[in-house]
Amino acid sequence: MTKQVQILLSRPLTVNLGTDEHGRAITEKLNPGLQFVDQEVADNWFVKAHCQELTQEDVENGELQKQVEQLQGDLKALQEQSDKATATIDKLTEDLAGRDKTIADLNIQLTKAQQAATDTKPKEAAKAKEQPKET
Repeated sequence: MTKQVQILLSRPLTVNLGTDEHGRAITEKLNPGLQFVDQEVADNWFVKAHCQELTQEDVENGELQKQVEQLQGDLKALQEQSDKATATIDKLTEDLAGRDKTIADLNIQLTKAQQAATDTKPKEAAKAKEQPKET
């Protein structure tokens, strides 16, 4: 692997780097802007003719751009985690609402059962009074 260097291009280039062992042309397409390329590419006369001089500001902008891209990737990952967490919260909220309804239904049934039990106690007591006591 050859050394990587930064170059600044104002327009896209297609660079002919010679031929391979089979006689096929070796070309590399370069996009405009600040980028890293192999030293061999940077030393090519055509690339040198179309490169702009790098300033410290260009280098800093390139580094800042990399940081921005990294942060955008981090943001995307965090957004995916947030979306999953929101989906989990929604599911748990639905489950909780279902359990609350079940509890409310059971409380209603319990109240009805308790009322039915208290309603039958006076009737049983009245029947017991009406029946003669055995001696």
